[in-house]
Amino acid sequence: MHVVEHAGRVGAPVVLLIHGLQDSVASFDGVVAELTPEFTVVTYDRRGWGRSRDDPLPTSLADHAQDAVDALAGRRATVVGHSYGGVVAMMAAVARPDLVASLAVFEPTVPFTDWWPDHDEMLRRSRDLKAMLARWNAGQPRRTPEQRAADEVSMARDFSFVETAPFDFAAVSVPCLVGGSVDTTPWDFESAERLAELLDADVVMFPDAGHTVHRTHAREFAEFTRRAVARAR
Repeated sequence: MHVVEHAGRVGAPVVLLIHGLQDSVASFDGVVAELTPEFTVVTYDRRGWGRSRDDPLPTSLADHAQDAVDALAGRRATVVGHSYGGVVAMMAAVARPDLVASLAVFEPTVPFTDWWPDHDEMLRRSRDLKAMLARWNAGQPRRTPEQRAADEVSMARDFSFVETAPFDFAAVSVPCLVGGSVDTTPWDFESAERLAELLDADVVMFPDAGHTVHRTHAREFAEFTRRAVARAR
């Protein structure tokens, strides 16, 4: 698994950043620059993505969560998950609350909830959101047909892990922040308030951003992370 560690000052709190679908550690470059050396920041390519694409494939969300725990190397940390990374972060907190001091989850992928469309419906409805999706991906490198095909396989596999509830929200016992944006899908927009209630969490809304806020608004996303660190026990 491709893990990158950006060392902070001696004794700096540890932050783990987990990326979502069709993404990699590179998406957090701006956030990392904002957070170091104030924090030691750990990022990694989830299996099936980026430089971890050729690693043994995960078979469940628990596998993804264990990878997050492994990336911590026994250290207690604030875990920040963007999109699908958010559901991985919550699963890691359920499995190892001794290592996850606090959470920040931005628009996590939760199709097992009653307000989220299933995979096929989500793809169908996304066709009506092409302009918004183009804004999210503006300026990103174009993928080759081979990369797009591989990403579709990885995305379908990851979605299969969250079609049914992999954990109970009540089992997320660590302090949590939920992030949301305005320029996003209807189901992601609804998630912010619904998840905040289920997780007993505060909501941080990004009024001038979309789903790819970690790329487009790195400074604001870094501040979101700081607020989560401050909530750690």
